[in-house]
Amino acid sequence: MSVQPIRVGLIGFGLSGRIFHAPFLLDHPDFVLAGICSSQADLVHQMAPGVPVMASSDELIHADDLDLIVITAPNHLHFSLAQQALLAGKHALLEKPAVTELAQMEALKTLAEQQGKVLTVYQNRRYDGDFLKLRELVFSGALGKLRHLDSRFDRFRPRPQARWREQPGVGTGIFWDLGPHLLDQVLLLLGPPEQLSASLQTLRQSDQADAFSTDWFEVQLFYPDKVVVVGSTPFEAGTMRRFNARFDAGSWQCTGVDPQEEALRAGQMPWHAGYPDLGASQNGLLFQPGSEQTASVSSCSVPGDYRHFYQQLALAIQGKDEPPVTLQEACRLIYTLQLAECSAEQGRRLAWSYP
Repeated sequence: MSVQPIRVGLIGFGLSGRIFHAPFLLDHPDFVLAGICSSQADLVHQMAPGVPVMASSDELIHADDLDLIVITAPNHLHFSLAQQALLAGKHALLEKPAVTELAQMEALKTLAEQQGKVLTVYQNRRYDGDFLKLRELVFSGALGKLRHLDSRFDRFRPRPQARWREQPGVGTGIFWDLGPHLLDQVLLLLGPPEQLSASLQTLRQSDQADAFSTDWFEVQLFYPDKVVVVGSTPFEAGTMRRFNARFDAGSWQCTGVDPQEEALRAGQMPWHAGYPDLGASQNGLLFQPGSEQTASVSSCSVPGDYRHFYQQLALAIQGKDEPPVTLQEACRLIYTLQLAECSAEQGRRLAWSYP
C-alpha cells in the first residue's frame, strides 16, 4: 500500500527557509513542497521551479491541498501563524525557538492535541556530528562521568547585520537566535538542571541597542554532579571551540562547527554526491592520562545529517513515531529561555522548576 505524500506549504524564504528547510523538503520522498509564501519569487524558482509562490500567509495556510505548514517567519509571528495552521486542520513545524512566551507554547500544545495534529519545532542542531559525538562519549562512559561542559557558538561579527534577528524586538537578539540551539542540546543530553544563572549583554555599538538586542550571553546550568556553561560572543576572530567536555577519566575538545550549514550555503544540496563535503571539517581532541588522540569529528560513528529530522517528522505525521521534538521538550526550552532572562534581570541564580 503506497503512502500518500505529505504536501507542504513553507512560510518564508530567508536563510532558514532557503537553507535549512526547502532543500530537505525537496529531497525527501515523503514530502512534496507544494507552495511557498515569499516576496522573492525569482529566488524561490531558482531552487524550486514550478512551485507556486503566494504573497499571503493566510492564502497558503488555508489552501485545501496542504497537509503541513512550515513556519520560518520572524519569531514574534510564530504563535499566530501556528495557531492559524492548526485551526485550519494542518500539521505545523515551527522554526526554533518556537514562540517567545511559555504561555503561547502551552496554548499551542493544547490546541495541537485537541486538533489531533502534529506540532513540532525545528532543532536541526540535534543532528550535528559534534553533538552526536558528545552524546556517544557521555552515554558510553568511555571517559567516565561528565563533570563540566562548555558549549559555545561564537562568531566574529563586530557590527550588527541588517536582519530581523539582530535588531531590537520581541524574540530577537543573539540569545534568542543561538541560545535555543545550545540549551536544547543540554536539556536533551542531561535533562533539566536544578538551578541556572545567566548574563545577557549588548556589547556591540548600535544606535538601536536595547534589552532585546542581546549579542553576548553566558548561561550556567547547575546539576547535582556537574556544571554546564553555554554562551556566545560576536568578537571571536579565532577558531571557535565548540565543545570542551571534561570527564572524570579524561576530556574531549571540539573546534569548528558542523559542516552541513556551510555546505548548504555553498549550494551543495542533500541529494548531491559527497554532501556535506563542501563544509569545513571539524577537529576533535581526546585527552586521557598519558595519551592524546587527534581525530576529525566527521569520522564519528554517527555522522551529522539534518535529513534525519524530516525523516522522523514524516513518520510522526504518518502515525508511526513521535515528533522529532516533543511538545513537552518545546515547553521546557521556552521556560528555560525565559528563566535565563529573569536570572539576568535579577542578577542571581534561580531554581529550575517546570514539569
